[in-house]
Amino acid sequence: MSNRGLNRLKLSAASTVFLLAMTGTSVSAAPSATPSATPSPTASIAVGEPNPSSPSPSPTETQAPSPKPYPTPGSPCSAAQATKSRDLGKLYAYVIDVPSGRVLLDIRGAEQTPSASVLKVVTAATAMEYLPIDYTAKTSVYSLPAEPGTLVLVGGGDHTLSAMTGTSFTTYPKPARLDALAARVLQTWTGPGEVSKILLVDDFFVGPNYNSAWKASDRTNGYVSKITSLQVDADRANPDLTSTKYSGYRSTDPVMRAGAAFKSALLDLAPNAKLVTGKLPAGARLIAQVSSQPITTWLDHALTYSDNTETEFIARHAVKAAGLPASFASIQKAATAALRANQIDPSGLVMKDGSGLAQANRVTAKLIAQIMVQVGTTDSKLAPMLAYLPVAGQSGTLAGRFNGKNAVAAGNVRAKSGYIPGLYSLAGTVDGRDGSKLAFAAFARSADGKRVGYSARAALDAFATRLYQCGVSLTR
Repeated sequence: MSNRGLNRLKLSAASTVFLLAMTGTSVSAAPSATPSATPSPTASIAVGEPNPSSPSPSPTETQAPSPKPYPTPGSPCSAAQATKSRDLGKLYAYVIDVPSGRVLLDIRGAEQTPSASVLKVVTAATAMEYLPIDYTAKTSVYSLPAEPGTLVLVGGGDHTLSAMTGTSFTTYPKPARLDALAARVLQTWTGPGEVSKILLVDDFFVGPNYNSAWKASDRTNGYVSKITSLQVDADRANPDLTSTKYSGYRSTDPVMRAGAAFKSALLDLAPNAKLVTGKLPAGARLIAQVSSQPITTWLDHALTYSDNTETEFIARHAVKAAGLPASFASIQKAATAALRANQIDPSGLVMKDGSGLAQANRVTAKLIAQIMVQVGTTDSKLAPMLAYLPVAGQSGTLAGRFNGKNAVAAGNVRAKSGYIPGLYSLAGTVDGRDGSKLAFAAFARSADGKRVGYSARAALDAFATRLYQCGVSLTR
């Protein structure tokens, strides 16, 4: 067969795969008209989509499938056009062939750059190092034998604890419910008469509850809450996704808001109870407790939808498990140790927070790509992260992306996106059409007289699409 005929067959096969992917059931959202600093989602609650079961082989199929040969480089496939787009501003990029570790592309790969929400993969890697997969956060209620009319509500760092009732729901899948906690209290309450005081305890975390590197508007715009160990529904003003009056606004006092919601859930037991903050007194007796979904559920949701508050909570639990004070100041130390434990060089890492909101955060494209190599390696400790990443054109923050000419890569790129003013980022893995698996990180930055805007998103998609098209034949 001629080369021209062979190429036509290859294009036909690629088109068929794409059409099949596009006719599958998926949840997608249209891209926003203007960028946002990755606020938590307000409209979608799906954490992922079920995969159709693989067809069972017929009884006559006895021959085992032949192992897929590893692709060998073909003719050089240049990334020049994709990397030189003016929409990328000052580009930092690094691409690695996962199985061999061979570096295929390096553009300022060792230079520091702000991270935006791509930093969330560092926080996720840290949590996966220190927290078991069944780790949960617990919210507890105590009674005080010495004060019969007092209840103590103790936060254990569960931002998903929900005040929703009935059929109402939030963005978090199957959270612990405040009404269930209150019901257990009502069942066990033996005190005389009504509850006169509810003591609220918020000391599971330490240090400032709002990062000095964040803008005040990050809270009022709904991008992040104060990081308190006692709050409900991530402190959204109205977290109910069934309500037309949904509001992601976060308050100045999540602890007191949680206390008021708990008081209300106690119905006639505490109509006049006074809410106060303090420490858990000695001699307190545990009478009720609820647990969050496991940390794996948090990681999935945080990376899929780029939830800033959730990622900060994950970071606090991770550093506490690492034996460090559960504060912003401990995040980089815990992350550095976690990366080294996974044979990843943390050079260039600066973490002022865990979510990537802070402009002063710094990473290198090389560092993030090295993390993605581990994510793309089946027997790696970080391999489960692959399932948490949004899929191009199909899920999470990438559901509405990879359109037009970039649609050919839909379903073949799993990546974390990010945005802060002056920077757009994308990092993940690519299943090349030649059968290869690549790990990549790319950051489009306003610097050195170059500017980036909303069009940088499509330009980053085009870069990832070129990785899909070239595979191991990629050249600069």
